[in-house]
Amino acid sequence: MVGLRTGATGLSSYGEAMTVVGSNIANVNTVGYKGNRVNFQDLLATSVRGSRDKVGKGVRISSVQADFAPGSMESSSRTLDMALEGDGFFTLRDKSNRLFYTRAGNFELDDKGFLVTVNGINVLMRDIDENTGEVTGLAKPVQLVGVNDPPKATGDGTNGTGIRIAANLNSDASVPEVQFDPTNVQAEMYNNSTAVTVTDERGGEHVVNVVFRKLADTPAQVDPVTGAPIPGTGSKNQWQWYFVVNASEVGGEPNRLIAVSGGFLKFDENGRLLETTNGEFTTPGAAQIGPAGQIIPPGPPVLVERAVDGNVGVPQVTLFFTENPQTIGINLGTGSDPTDPTDERTGLEGVTAFASEFNILKLEADGSKPGQLENFEIDDDGVVTGFFNNGNMRQLHRLFVTRFVNNPGLLRAGDNRFSETRQSGKAITGNPNEGQFGAVKSRNLEKSNVDLSTEFVRMIETQRAFQANAKVITTGDEMLADLVNMKR
Repeated sequence: MVGLRTGATGLSSYGEAMTVVGSNIANVNTVGYKGNRVNFQDLLATSVRGSRDKVGKGVRISSVQADFAPGSMESSSRTLDMALEGDGFFTLRDKSNRLFYTRAGNFELDDKGFLVTVNGINVLMRDIDENTGEVTGLAKPVQLVGVNDPPKATGDGTNGTGIRIAANLNSDASVPEVQFDPTNVQAEMYNNSTAVTVTDERGGEHVVNVVFRKLADTPAQVDPVTGAPIPGTGSKNQWQWYFVVNASEVGGEPNRLIAVSGGFLKFDENGRLLETTNGEFTTPGAAQIGPAGQIIPPGPPVLVERAVDGNVGVPQVTLFFTENPQTIGINLGTGSDPTDPTDERTGLEGVTAFASEFNILKLEADGSKPGQLENFEIDDDGVVTGFFNNGNMRQLHRLFVTRFVNNPGLLRAGDNRFSETRQSGKAITGNPNEGQFGAVKSRNLEKSNVDLSTEFVRMIETQRAFQANAKVITTGDEMLADLVNMKR
């Protein structure tokens, strides 16, 4: 009888359906799991004695459809626990270079410090250029242990690098009586000083002093015709700055302070900075013969003014901490031009010369010694920011995520992984929290989207359907038995 075979199709189909329901229930606590739903389809019907009426021949499973609705978020204390809030998948690559995709973000580090899944498959990221902050290069496995931060030399003044000083020089200060000797700098040769640490190309740190010396005021020249002062010929409240180091820092005699360079600070009558310039030491001429016939030796080198490199915009100092010369920029302020009404500079953001005590408002220098990664954080954009033991922090990598036009078309590959198929469409790659890609939530996990109440209802429905189909078979068996008994 056909009924026996029809019931058999029901037993087979609903038995398999119960397997799907059981798998959903078994994975109710599996991170990132996406539940399945069974879709049934009737078998090809046949005609009854040539009539147009059709009789079904049973049921079969047409498809097992995945439900990619997002699961609920569960908070965690681990930085490496990640969830995607929205569309997309974390991208994985195994040792055979096969790509897989997952929503399960319970990642960990392997024995070499690479970010991997709990099954040891690499999680892919892209590098971030530390200068531009742009994502660069191809997606690859990344190492988050043993990462070094290379040393950075103090900058040459371009793009705001180098030393930056904001301070006030007391306009009422007296001019030092002792002539400045750059070959043997003493405290009585300058008015004020401050120290800052700079870094060479190897990461070595060096303490340098920036000292300020007030210059004597000079009266304006007098016009011989009118007897009036000639504007701009005198000077008042003008200063010099010097870059002073221990001579041993540049290969000289220890415990001796020398000035390796310097420059000039020009202020207006109100103490606002007009201009900063470079300087260069020049040696005085030959010795002179005194009135008693004695030889008067030449004095110490004298600082003369030199223009600032227009491409840099700030004074620069060249030192030989290592075999290679290092140029360091020193930003003392951008200056101003009171005669130009279109000049928006104030002359107040750097060094000023008001009638108040010497005061350092800002003193900083870039550059850093080498460091090792101590910790890291992952933000909503999937950017991994590293914190190093030298005090630096910088963006290292960005998670590489993938989405598909038809998620249910993906093939389950086991271990919470999916792989691309023709039905899913080609992989579309991008960055988290951009476009249609979801944001990364560190210290969170996406739980299974299985609804237990729904699965229990399906279990009951499947069980009853299985029992009913079994009843069809037993009833058909009884009908055959009655038919056989008729002969007796």
